[in-house]
Amino acid sequence: MKKIFIASLAASIAIAGGFASNHKSENVISVKEALKLNDDAKVVLEGKIKSHTKSDKYKFVDKNGDTIVIEIGDKKWGNVTANEDTLLRIRGEVDKELTKTEIDVDSIEVVK
Repeated sequence: MKKIFIASLAASIAIAGGFASNHKSENVISVKEALKLNDDAKVVLEGKIKSHTKSDKYKFVDKNGDTIVIEIGDKKWGNVTANEDTLLRIRGEVDKELTKTEIDVDSIEVVK
């Protein structure tokens, strides 16, 4: 029984270690690329928030000057403080509707 527990613990640690290294090698894409993706596709974008449009919606612009509306719930901000000059990395998923495409943000961090 101890051998099974130790083996499963080792496997869990190995999987967690693999996840951490995948996190570092994630591919940042442009807003233009994100707009072409299917609904619910996972994305990582870098850019700046240029304005707060309403409630939890913000206008996000990437380094190419392309914009998209992003939705950031209050709890997703964590301890991040940003202004329009702060370079951010957001992780989330594409939210496609009939007339618009937005990004539903899962996490946000300042790029250093």
